[in-house]
Amino acid sequence: MLRKLYAGDRLHKTRLHDEKGNFAGWRNIVLHGPPAVVTGLLRLGLGYRPALPWISYTAIGRLRNFLTPQSRVLEFGSGMSTVWFASHSAEVCSVEDYRPWYDKVSEIFRQRGIKNVRYQFASTEEEYAGFMSGDKVGFDLIVVDGSWRSTCIARAADMLRPGGILYLDNSDKDSEPHGGDMRLAEERAREFAARRGGTITLFTDFAPTQLFVQQGLMVQTPVQR
Repeated sequence: MLRKLYAGDRLHKTRLHDEKGNFAGWRNIVLHGPPAVVTGLLRLGLGYRPALPWISYTAIGRLRNFLTPQSRVLEFGSGMSTVWFASHSAEVCSVEDYRPWYDKVSEIFRQRGIKNVRYQFASTEEEYAGFMSGDKVGFDLIVVDGSWRSTCIARAADMLRPGGILYLDNSDKDSEPHGGDMRLAEERAREFAARRGGTITLFTDFAPTQLFVQQGLMVQTPVQR
């Protein structure tokens, strides 16, 4: 039983390694493994979805301390993360390209009385990656966790305010020899960090409802003086 719980799959050495082969570390395993397993089993068995971003628990803690009641958030890919961001910031702008999920999340907003989310459905890459492209105010946090991730970073990263955070989820994906869009997305995130003098942090950790460790990439930009 323990071996089955620990075993990986075609893309993971074990459940405790991301797709790049990075080990999560015992602290993350001890602290974040149990809640990931519990929420994962609840999701699979009962359809329960915790109102949290499904990203690294460590990254959630970092964002919880970063966001303020005045923050603006831009999110590519929506869900319970959008609910969480709405409760930790002044405004969330979120885009979704899967209509049934868009309708479901819209209903969650209605049921919970959430009023500070600008939510849009986009059926094409241009509409999706170009979401909020005319915004002149800027965002404190940009989360790329949906479709066309490399294009989203290319189009949206320069809307990040000084001192802001760009977060690319699942940055360990597409790590096989053929590569893929995630590899280009990570490359563009790293180029953005170099251009803006940002600091890169990689999180190899469990996430809510996820039974395999995954990686996320965070770029923290400097505050202009």
